[in-house]
Amino acid sequence: MLRVISGNAKGRHLKVPAGTQIRPTSDKVRESLFNIIGRDNIVGSTLLDLFAGSGAVGIEAISRGARYATLVDNNIRHIKVIKENIRTCGFHLSCEVIFGDVMSILNKFTIGERSYNIVFADPPYNYNNWSALLSKIINNVKILGYGFLIIEHSSKVSMSEKLNDLEEYGRYVYGDSTLTVYRKHGNNGNLSRDI
Repeated sequence: MLRVISGNAKGRHLKVPAGTQIRPTSDKVRESLFNIIGRDNIVGSTLLDLFAGSGAVGIEAISRGARYATLVDNNIRHIKVIKENIRTCGFHLSCEVIFGDVMSILNKFTIGERSYNIVFADPPYNYNNWSALLSKIINNVKILGYGFLIIEHSSKVSMSEKLNDLEEYGRYVYGDSTLTVYRKHGNNGNLSRDI
């Protein structure tokens, strides 16, 4: 079982969907993820969690003070577990759960209609549609100023250093898993390094 690491729901156990299709973000990687983002950037933020699995990343964000999280997954069993985990933590008013294929859901997003401070994507390790996924995120999701796009991927996969107005902020390797973190430029064209 996973657990919520910090915040209002610290120590609460989270269920993980059965089967081999899911590889939850480990406690260690989740802790690192939120340390990279920094507390000041989490409190009051909005987060989009793509390929949400158990919902652990979105739930952790709410526990640490995020205002709202949207969690997307294409497996109905995962969706049921996500909803149960959200109820367990009492976060049902702060979370939106969307069932459907991530690419199709992103197609329905209108730029400006939905905006997020943090976008997190953790596709299956055998995922091979990176270019299309990153393009959809960049073109269909408004990432607010100095916001983050964080991709969890196999350490064997190489990511670009720059994506439009997003620049690589850091690359963090944890064995087979890597977090590639992009940060959006501010209005003055500078990359914020305040964390």
